[in-house]
Amino acid sequence: MTQTDTISQFVDTILDEYVVTKKKIRVDFFKYLQSEEIDRKTINEYTSDKFHFVTDILKEVEGALDGDVFLMEAYGGFKKSELRELKSLLDRFINDVEKYKESKKITRRKKKKSPDQLVKALNLIQKPVILGEEKYTPVPKTEIIDAKSVFLINVKTNELLFLTGKKLSCAGAKIINYDEDLSGIKKIKKLEETLETVMSSTALSCTTLFDQLPNKTRPAPKTVSPNYFPLRVIK
Repeated sequence: MTQTDTISQFVDTILDEYVVTKKKIRVDFFKYLQSEEIDRKTINEYTSDKFHFVTDILKEVEGALDGDVFLMEAYGGFKKSELRELKSLLDRFINDVEKYKESKKITRRKKKKSPDQLVKALNLIQKPVILGEEKYTPVPKTEIIDAKSVFLINVKTNELLFLTGKKLSCAGAKIINYDEDLSGIKKIKKLEETLETVMSSTALSCTTLFDQLPNKTRPAPKTVSPNYFPLRVIK
């Protein structure tokens, strides 16, 4: 006997018992399938080849309850309340089989992207630049992935962008997963002094440092323009 036959035989036994006793049967079909260790192949075969026998009976019972003359005669040995209980039994079986089949589906994990793939569309300046009187080397943009905080400066406008969160990442030209309440952008007044302070910042001091800079904090832009230079990344 195949496992699909085992399922069919079990259902037939339950239905035969109800037809004879007409008493409510307490059975958990999902747990039954688990106890028989029905695998994905078997449950798929059962729903493809033999499930329709049960769904056909359900349609007949529903027809009898809806007043179909022929079906009312065919199920004349049942009271309406007994037919409703039979319908409930069939519904439970069908729902549990579908639920069990769903639980056996193969879930393919999304392939994790590498830092290089994540920052591919993030256009930041990746060449050394002169800011004030000092030459600065950019932090590789891949370092932003999983960082806690990052400082970027717009070399055209001298605006300082600060983004902080638990684990920063990138999506297209966006740096994501930052805390909007703690992050923002400010126009720098004293360039060299500010840059020196930024370069000495730590995970504990960076948020306070940014807050204490002069000028009002504006919301961080949704996308990062190619004019931004990554000054400092804090892990």
